[in-house]
Amino acid sequence: MRFLVLTIAAAAVLLTSCYKTREDVPVLVDRDTTSTDLTYKMKARQAMDNIYRYYSAGGTVFVRESYPTQPGDPRYAYLWPYSAMFTGATLLKQMGYTDDVAQGYYTSTLTGMEAYKDVSRTPAAYQSVPLSEGLADRFYDDNAITGIDMLEAYHLTKEQQLLDNAKLCYTFCASGESPEAGGGLYWNEGVNNNPDHRDYMKATNVTALSATLALQLYQQEKQEAYLTSAKRWYNWVKQYMLDPVDKGFWNSITIKDGSINYAKWTYNSGAMIQNAALLYKITGEQVYLDDAKVWAQGAYNIFTREVANQGRFYTANDPWFTAVLLRGYLELHAIDKNSTYIDTLVSNVDYAWQHARLPDTFQFYEDWSGSDLGRYHSLLTQVAMVEIYARISIWKAEK
Repeated sequence: MRFLVLTIAAAAVLLTSCYKTREDVPVLVDRDTTSTDLTYKMKARQAMDNIYRYYSAGGTVFVRESYPTQPGDPRYAYLWPYSAMFTGATLLKQMGYTDDVAQGYYTSTLTGMEAYKDVSRTPAAYQSVPLSEGLADRFYDDNAITGIDMLEAYHLTKEQQLLDNAKLCYTFCASGESPEAGGGLYWNEGVNNNPDHRDYMKATNVTALSATLALQLYQQEKQEAYLTSAKRWYNWVKQYMLDPVDKGFWNSITIKDGSINYAKWTYNSGAMIQNAALLYKITGEQVYLDDAKVWAQGAYNIFTREVANQGRFYTANDPWFTAVLLRGYLELHAIDKNSTYIDTLVSNVDYAWQHARLPDTFQFYEDWSGSDLGRYHSLLTQVAMVEIYARISIWKAEK
């Protein structure tokens, strides 16, 4: 998703494009040295409180894309970061926060998510901005992400509408599959069967994340169609997008000429690690566990680096992408109990709490080592930290 976000210019008409180019200049600032005497549960809550303090779109259930506002920002956040807000609110609820404020986060984001749901087009799906802003692009990866988020909330609350929403997302994602380029899913509904469109491609992220949604729906519903599609999507990514040398995953393939975008991102590896672990749990077939272990080590090799006098850190961009990598590592850890990869990430976000936040707004740097701000203003950068601290808390079984 990130490569595509960065290569699409801001558009005046929403149906033309819903994301924008961002150019970031690293800036050094004084480091924050606030207390570390907090549980991960408390850090997740404080991070969410801080987001609502600065990103709320007053008088609405929505939040803003950036703080401070950036040129070209929409009136309200795009679906991708807003769905991540819903994830954060769900995780706060899962950790036991039942006070009125935390419950308000969950209720408002759930209500807000419905405002992105477009049932006027077939199949129904979540679009990139609230319907109040007009009809807009509908992205398959956004809907895979949203479906996963809805299913996580369903497991917690057992509210049937959440499960129905997850199924709606799956149906939309499945409609983006075609035989071009050997299979896989398109990225954007608007480019289907349009060879002249610049984004006429099959993408690892949407195909892998849709497989995750399908596998989790299979676990819930035990319908063979979910497992069959998940295996097919998993196999496409493994066959066409896996780098055989370093065991990372390339970003996408252009259908028209078969060219590969060789960029690698943490969430593509994370989704495939999680898929492999889920397939092992479902089928018991050793090949899937072998895949998960190889790809987990590969991702660790690719996406961590040594920082002088500070230790090993994950890549200095896109914390939400790395949150998805954490999901994969947690799924694998439940099987093999190897905590090496997670331990490094925990150490990173411990350091980030102390050394990679702004001293006035306490917004996190994009770089957890504290070397530069990156896109600190991005809602997605901030809400990723809610998920990461919350999942660490749950993993550690904090009270």
